[in-house]
Amino acid sequence: MLNYSSVKASLEDLVIFRDERLPVRRIPLREKPLRRYFLPYRGLLGLLLIAIAWPLSQQITQNVFFPLWLGFILVVDGFVLRRTATSLLVRSPKIMAVMFILPYWWLFEGINQITQNWVYVGTKTDEGLISYFEATLSYSTVIPVVFEVSELVGSFGFIERFARLRAFVLSKRQMIFTSIFGVVSLAAMLIWPTYLFPLTWLSLFFIFDPINSLAGRPSIISQMRKGDYRIVVAFALGALVCGFFWEMWNRDASVAWEYNIGYLDFARIFEMPLLGYGGYLPFGLETYAAFHFVAGVLGWSSDAKISLRGEPRVSSA
Repeated sequence: MLNYSSVKASLEDLVIFRDERLPVRRIPLREKPLRRYFLPYRGLLGLLLIAIAWPLSQQITQNVFFPLWLGFILVVDGFVLRRTATSLLVRSPKIMAVMFILPYWWLFEGINQITQNWVYVGTKTDEGLISYFEATLSYSTVIPVVFEVSELVGSFGFIERFARLRAFVLSKRQMIFTSIFGVVSLAAMLIWPTYLFPLTWLSLFFIFDPINSLAGRPSIISQMRKGDYRIVVAFALGALVCGFFWEMWNRDASVAWEYNIGYLDFARIFEMPLLGYGGYLPFGLETYAAFHFVAGVLGWSSDAKISLRGEPRVSSA
């Protein structure tokens, strides 16, 4: 149960930066230097991109989704670096580049051709190569922003509460069955989308995470086997935070998406029905699983780990 001391410590973590290894910032005509930067320069650049792209996205142009979210990624990476002295961009620019390149969100666009849970309004009427490129560029930010925000969530003290819980152990046979269940649930959802569309946000996790665990790659199942649920909480909440900003910036955008989710379509926050936000929680988990599946195939899984509070600091070398 949360108590006053733990809540106070978490709030202090939000505003007080204790890492002494970052460079001292000196200001002319000031007797004592400021001990720490508020944000690294990449974070300040990100704030500038957001300040420019957000107003433009509302009425003037439809081609600013990428710079808006690139700015957000840089801001979050800056906060992670500021809080932990390491970040995804510092540890492995190669992995960050791969995150941008993977056409991950196109999987969900393909699924949506059957489920029809969202439609885009305000888009160009032509569907040529330029439109495809613009969409791909926008979708490229999904994986890096989920990983960045999840690492930021994992830097707060409350996450340590989930490091030593009851172990959840699956046998090899059970993991194989879980992966098969994921394939079956995906197929069933595509056959009966009206009723099973929520499986959009679960089936890929069931498919990929057991495979990652069996292959010795980073996986959520492997962490839960040790009673460590920090990665679960970090990615579930990280994706939920991303979802809030996705929906907030979508509300008044000149090119936006609108939802049609049947029996869950009520009590909207921005354009998203309230219960729809629940889909972001498993979406974070399947994003983690899907990326580590690809990174594992490429042999880069060890470079794609994120730093979490309560474990040895991930090296930034």
